[in-house]
Amino acid sequence: MSQIEQEFRTFLSVRPELTKCYNAGLINRRSLARYLVTHGFSDIDKIEAIVAMLRRFKFEDHDMKDQIIKFKDSRISVKDGITIINFEKERELVRKIRTIMEETKYHPGETLKIVMGSKNIKIFIDKEKEEKVVTSLKQFNLLDISTDVSEVCVSFPDPVIKGGGILSTITAEFLCHDIEIVELIAAKPELSIYLKEKNVLKAYEVLKRLKKSAIEKQ
Repeated sequence: MSQIEQEFRTFLSVRPELTKCYNAGLINRRSLARYLVTHGFSDIDKIEAIVAMLRRFKFEDHDMKDQIIKFKDSRISVKDGITIINFEKERELVRKIRTIMEETKYHPGETLKIVMGSKNIKIFIDKEKEEKVVTSLKQFNLLDISTDVSEVCVSFPDPVIKGGGILSTITAEFLCHDIEIVELIAAKPELSIYLKEKNVLKAYEVLKRLKKSAIEKQ
């Protein structure tokens, strides 16, 4: 693969709508080449080289139709009022969190997720629990707190999610609709997506359209 093709593949990775439009015949090579020049991909004097590259380039749609089918039996739920508390990772903090979890009774429907990275620990919890958690862990280094977050959970039947491709489909669709993902937790067969509350309705509509399309394609 030439250098220009590698750069174009990277360019497409953050603009999946271009692949959709090209495969649907909505744009041709020369108009796409002009778009690339306009958006700083290359200089105008190289437009013929870009057209030649596009003629060789294999536009892969990542079997989008096959991926959409997987949403037929998906279940979507939304919960607002989530807080994400981000601490610097410490050994004593890990022990303290374990103690809190053992001593706390959580009811069905309450949110409590803990994600440990190499340098930090994030606690996903209901807004009303925020003050209690922060106070109980005040001796540790609190990095930041994200509020006004919604949790969108999408669950799939086990055989479907084992096939892969679901995460890339969702992220590509969200990117096309300018929906920013704050955090994402994958725990098969469930995918938990965290968004700012202002984006949750649009995200829900995108996921419902995917499910509707899957049912229609059945």
